[in-house]
Amino acid sequence: MKHFLILTRLQLRCLLSSLQVGRGNRKRAVSGWAALAFLSALCLYISCMYSFALGSQLARAGALDLLLVMLPGMAVILGLMFTAFAAQGVVFSGRDADLLLSMPVPAFTVLLSKLAALYAENLLVCALLVLPAGAARIWFGGGGGALLVLRLVIGVPFLALLPTTLSLLAGFLLSWLGGRFASRKLVNLLLYTLLLAGVLLLAIQINLGISGLAAGAVGGTPAGGVWSIPFQLFQQGVCGDWETLAMFCLLSTVPVLAAAWLFSRFYQQVLTGLRSHGRRTDYRLTRLKGTGRRRALLRKEASRFFGTPIYLFNTGFGLVILIIGGIAAAVMRGQLQEILAQAGFNTGEVPLPSLAAAAICFTLSTAAITGSSVSLEGQNLWILKESPVSPSEIFAAKAGFQILLTIPCLLIGAAGMSWGLGLTPAECGTLFLAGAAFSAFAALMGLIVNLCFPKMDAVNDTVVVKQSAASLISGFGGMAAAVLAGALVWLLQRSTGELAGLLVGAAVLLAGCVPQIWWLRTRGAARFMEL
Repeated sequence: MKHFLILTRLQLRCLLSSLQVGRGNRKRAVSGWAALAFLSALCLYISCMYSFALGSQLARAGALDLLLVMLPGMAVILGLMFTAFAAQGVVFSGRDADLLLSMPVPAFTVLLSKLAALYAENLLVCALLVLPAGAARIWFGGGGGALLVLRLVIGVPFLALLPTTLSLLAGFLLSWLGGRFASRKLVNLLLYTLLLAGVLLLAIQINLGISGLAAGAVGGTPAGGVWSIPFQLFQQGVCGDWETLAMFCLLSTVPVLAAAWLFSRFYQQVLTGLRSHGRRTDYRLTRLKGTGRRRALLRKEASRFFGTPIYLFNTGFGLVILIIGGIAAAVMRGQLQEILAQAGFNTGEVPLPSLAAAAICFTLSTAAITGSSVSLEGQNLWILKESPVSPSEIFAAKAGFQILLTIPCLLIGAAGMSWGLGLTPAECGTLFLAGAAFSAFAALMGLIVNLCFPKMDAVNDTVVVKQSAASLISGFGGMAAAVLAGALVWLLQRSTGELAGLLVGAAVLLAGCVPQIWWLRTRGAARFMEL
């Protein structure tokens, strides 16, 4: 037990260190806890808003108990989505595995300590989603009071074991399949695509069930099916059945311990097998083509972006949504026009171009590609520093790749929205210019943030893309910039007109790029050489 507590504390400190900023040890620890507290508070606010909005619909439909079935299901799905690739990197590809297994500590203890980091993330997700759902149930007259809170406090830690078990199995599957093929990145990309598609389909099913409940069609709820059995047991247990709650806790604990014990028996052999890769035997002698430095740097950025699934889906999801939204608005133009007419939005009093620009900029703020580009260089950063290219050329390639990737997606999204909303060509062009200006500003800002808060010693790419301070600051900073730009346009459009206000807002964003470029050429270049 002593060894387990020591190793667990070490793994949790490594998890917390991914959010740390600053150089002093005490400052780094405080900053890590502060970043975690801020992120938790933000997620808690969002989950409370969603839980109470969903609870009001379920209360009117007379199915309030389904709140404690649907939210735990969403918590497990989100936990699996967040920690599946983390399990692949921490449990089955950790850099410290050989060192830990060489110590006089059982492999079962080592494996459990690594699972503790995944469990901590899943526990946070489950608590932030399920506890507000319990509060919403009490608020809307579901009953339970203090006993419901007590049973939730008991049940939520065991609920977090479910995504931990699934993440362990998913991480092993990703590592095993990746090791069997020469193109490991392609396999990971396909598997992550399937996982994301499953999450989206489940979210659509839940939304359809909510709409059915709001209309009184209780039979359309997504709470049915085999997948909901653990969550139905959880709901029955926390709502008053202590025996069912004990059964749920037991059923949640046994699988994770069994899986950990099974993997620990052959842990060293599993790690050795997973590190072996399929090799090609049909090598051919071909001529290498030369290229310019800028094109080579852009190809390097594109190769990392499209070859790293967690990087692609975490920072490129907003671009996919922008394309889908534009195509859907164009295809469903008639239905969209009817909805606008019913809501009174086609009278000319509602600033449709400004609303479309706000939606586009907010979506682009989630594509914080440059916020992780420097940190992802990791141990290979010395190759860039020793290459015959200047830091300015490197920065131009990193920011330029994000802009070049954004422009086609922005063009499709802006054109589709303009056609669907019935905007004029001038409004469509202004919409595109505003989005392009915001994209340039966000790309430079993310690069600056990553240089100020680099994470060069991460154990895997997941820590850099999803958990580092730079990725969080660049993502939320882009959203804050979108909000401030929207506020500026809203203030200007009263006196200058809507299109003129959007053009002035775009000009302000472009003007904001000038000091960022100056900083990157001077202090940014020096900071890059110090990394």
